[in-house]
Amino acid sequence: MKVLFVSSPGLGHLFPLIPLAWGFRASGHDVVIATAEHAERAAGSGLEVVDVAPHFSSVAAFERVAQDQPDFVTTVATRPAVDLAEWGVQIAAVNRPMIDGLIALTDDFHPDLVVYEQGATAGLFAAARAGVPAVQRNHGAFATGTMHEAIAGFLGDFFTRYELPSRLPEPDVIIESFPPSMVLDRPPEGWFMRWVPYGGGAVHGDRWPTAPDRTRVAVSMGTIELQAFGLGAVESLIEAAAEVDAEFVLALGDLDTGPLEPLPGNIRTVGWTPVHRLLRQCTAVVHHGSGGMIMNSIEAGTPQLLAPDSRDMFQHSGRDAVRKLGTGLVSTADEIGPEMLTELIQNDQFARQMAVVREEMHALPSPAETVRRIVAEV
Repeated sequence: MKVLFVSSPGLGHLFPLIPLAWGFRASGHDVVIATAEHAERAAGSGLEVVDVAPHFSSVAAFERVAQDQPDFVTTVATRPAVDLAEWGVQIAAVNRPMIDGLIALTDDFHPDLVVYEQGATAGLFAAARAGVPAVQRNHGAFATGTMHEAIAGFLGDFFTRYELPSRLPEPDVIIESFPPSMVLDRPPEGWFMRWVPYGGGAVHGDRWPTAPDRTRVAVSMGTIELQAFGLGAVESLIEAAAEVDAEFVLALGDLDTGPLEPLPGNIRTVGWTPVHRLLRQCTAVVHHGSGGMIMNSIEAGTPQLLAPDSRDMFQHSGRDAVRKLGTGLVSTADEIGPEMLTELIQNDQFARQMAVVREEMHALPSPAETVRRIVAEV
């Protein structure tokens, strides 16, 4: 079977798809990933990749929305993202540059199945073009609702250009990201699957990384988020962390950290690293609140502080679950202080609650088992 995976440009969107793609490939299926902006990172998974929008820039797309849709910026974008249909104009702006290249790939590859992440409405265009089933991988606790219909409303020209049906197909299967206990305030949309972390490959020098003698706290604040909002969130964290008796490791990927220097003696940067491996060496983690980072933290059993930039209204889907289940603290970057970081490190209750959710998650079907179910039932 030929399986086309489709991801929006963003590592937090792409990486959660990789274990499922591995499952299909290991089962003997032909797999291709369609994405943009991070094609080289995608290829690092060992899978074949097509960059369907070679010159795409997420930040440029957001800037165009801000310029062309000022009402959106001053209304919807100032409140937490709950109903993704309200964010249709921005999500459409990210999907639009991908569709022409994705349709061309679909025509060349002739997939039997399309698997896409929740923000990649373009995947449904590919499924419609090929006339094949579609499987959606959710992000965090976000409900799908009418989001794809709303997004498609800003992409109407593609229906005419490619002679597609006037309405996008519904996904045949939806796979949740969070385990059952973390899906609050809505019924499950589909199947549950164990979270298997993926953060890219790495060479760990000549020794396997182990936990340090000193308390260590990881810091990971997203990729697109820091590009869009700047380093303010990290600067707030550094100011507070300088007064805490612990080592803080800034895992900020390829971002230029020069403006943050000189760093206090207890803070260092590591550049690009598989964050799930780093978390297993840490007492705690501070991150921007994405669904992927929440699940990476749970898989590692590492208590977490969700502290996005206060202007980032998109990282809210998991906040209520973390707060309710007691697996960490919830705040914003500008509210972080030494006392909050100390509580994160010293409160053993967070680790105990994390272990409960981790056990629940580990009992769910693996990506390999989920692949077998998809093949049998879709």
